[in-house]
Amino acid sequence: MRIDEYGKHLRAQGVSDDSIMRQSPIIGDFIGFLEQTGSTKLPAAAGKGEVERYARKLIEENLNTLENFSILSNYCDWLGQRKLYVALIELMDCHNALEVLATEVEKRHGREVRELIFCDPLPPLGADEKERGACTRRIMERMTSMLAPEQIRDAWFQVQHGIPAGYWNRHDQAEREKYLKYGNIDEFLEAKRRERDAMLTKLRDDKELWYTVEIDDEVLEFVRSDPEMEGGRRDGDKIYITKIPYNATRYLHETDPQLKRYYACHCPLLREAILNDLPVSPEACNCSLGHASHYLAGLGLDLKGEVIESAVRGDTRCRFVFSLPRK
Repeated sequence: MRIDEYGKHLRAQGVSDDSIMRQSPIIGDFIGFLEQTGSTKLPAAAGKGEVERYARKLIEENLNTLENFSILSNYCDWLGQRKLYVALIELMDCHNALEVLATEVEKRHGREVRELIFCDPLPPLGADEKERGACTRRIMERMTSMLAPEQIRDAWFQVQHGIPAGYWNRHDQAEREKYLKYGNIDEFLEAKRRERDAMLTKLRDDKELWYTVEIDDEVLEFVRSDPEMEGGRRDGDKIYITKIPYNATRYLHETDPQLKRYYACHCPLLREAILNDLPVSPEACNCSLGHASHYLAGLGLDLKGEVIESAVRGDTRCRFVFSLPRK
């Protein structure tokens, strides 16, 4: 599947020969796996199922590293195999979130509480949504029996999709500089909406993905019509933020309420529970609340937020509110 051509592409991008040599075995093994399953005959049809089976192979061989999954996702992106690319990204998404949660629980409540709540091994990198979801449900059951609701919310708030603090520090500083340029909350939020629309318009025009979301005219208009989406809308001393649905295209056309909630949810630790109508505490959605808090980091305020709608608890969208300090 054009592996020699891909090597030339990497060299043109300034990638060293040593790095290309390190990438070749995992790419070659992946191609061999697809050939064995017959997927290379119809590569456009290959996707989540094939990737999850290959990931299980890597887990068994102790080769399920973030580097290997990143190599494969970059290769599939270059190859134009979008289904394979998205499936690989989904396996890496929030890959360390439960470990971050465990660390946060220990920091707040001690080693003994952590060991009681996280008494089972965490799913390995490359585990599918079913395995990750089952583990999350067990963890949430133990957290609910041992911690108060506000303690659970506070711990999950710090997870923030498992994104490293270093990234957030750079992001928040850039947002702070942006806010200081405007010096006004409403102008700041309006500027963020303009940036959002410009970014999504370019992705539509270039036929590129926003993370795993396809942006077409319908999705673009849907987002642009809602000032809350990925930016924020102020109403008095409240700022409301709504998440763009995870699979916006299917979300917009879905009539089944359960599937609509599934397509709305971004969390690979919880989506499977929605799909199969399994009980799970919506307190885990405070992870996304923490993530969304960085949309407003430019204000330089320690804002108190709340999850007011979520797909996990039965709503058809995920929505948050942050309260500005009273003057």
